[in-house]
Amino acid sequence: MERFAVMFRVRQGTEETVRNLLASYPPPARVTPDGTRLLSTSVFMKDGLVIRMIEIEGNLPELIKHIASEPSIQNVERELDKYLVEEDKRDASTPEGARDFFRRALMEHVTTRVAPQEVQA
Repeated sequence: MERFAVMFRVRQGTEETVRNLLASYPPPARVTPDGTRLLSTSVFMKDGLVIRMIEIEGNLPELIKHIASEPSIQNVERELDKYLVEEDKRDASTPEGARDFFRRALMEHVTTRVAPQEVQA
């Protein structure tokens, strides 16, 4: 399993609209044609900064291409674009545009710490 996070900023005063938008869209198909699996997504927001975290098994470029072709994702990204600060605007309607956005917005993964599983006696 791998974790990735992207960040982007929304205009001041649009946080509630963005919160509702990101909490209510239909999820994409969770398995890509090559078998990459989207295990989970989480969205965090504070003061106009949005962090979207994903956990996957497989190939990130394949997942990005797959997600960019999903109608529910295209719709939410088109709507979301109305609220982004100018420098974070993107073209998520194509796999290339989605890939460019991910490249710019992808956060550096510093560390993950996982508690060891307890041994049952």
